[in-house]
Amino acid sequence: MRSHQKTMLLLASVFLVPLILAWVVLKMGWFERGALSHGQWLEPPMQLENYQVGKWSIAQVIKDDCLDVCSDNLARLNTAWLALGIAKQKTQRLALISEAKEANIDAGYARLAITQSNQGLAGYDQQWLVVDPTGWVILSYQPAQGDEQVKGLITDVKRLIKNSRFQ
Repeated sequence: MRSHQKTMLLLASVFLVPLILAWVVLKMGWFERGALSHGQWLEPPMQLENYQVGKWSIAQVIKDDCLDVCSDNLARLNTAWLALGIAKQKTQRLALISEAKEANIDAGYARLAITQSNQGLAGYDQQWLVVDPTGWVILSYQPAQGDEQVKGLITDVKRLIKNSRFQ
């Protein structure tokens, strides 16, 4: 082989080998696509009735009396809201209450009763939800899974606000 043929073969392999390797990795299923969100997307999203349009909300569903676990989750949700920094001006804290209960809920939380058409939300008891400015519940988080869920909630809400058309 001549010198220029070796050069051409080497140059072609530099470009073709990575393409072939990428194709093999995809075909063999060795690649796991990453998710951008840390919470679970609600499929389909749910529309809240009587939602005051205008701000993003981080909400907690409170089905029964708000006891120790509920109070701890509300405190952690408040900490997450404070950690949003400047983004907290575009968000509100929301307590989604299944009945007319006012127990142990901080005055900084907006309250919204779960209506008959929103009874599906009762299944998200003691979970955190992200509600868009038009009242659609789009993401849920499990606070029982620890601080990773808090960090994920903060990251997701900041990303949603940054990329949102609602300003």
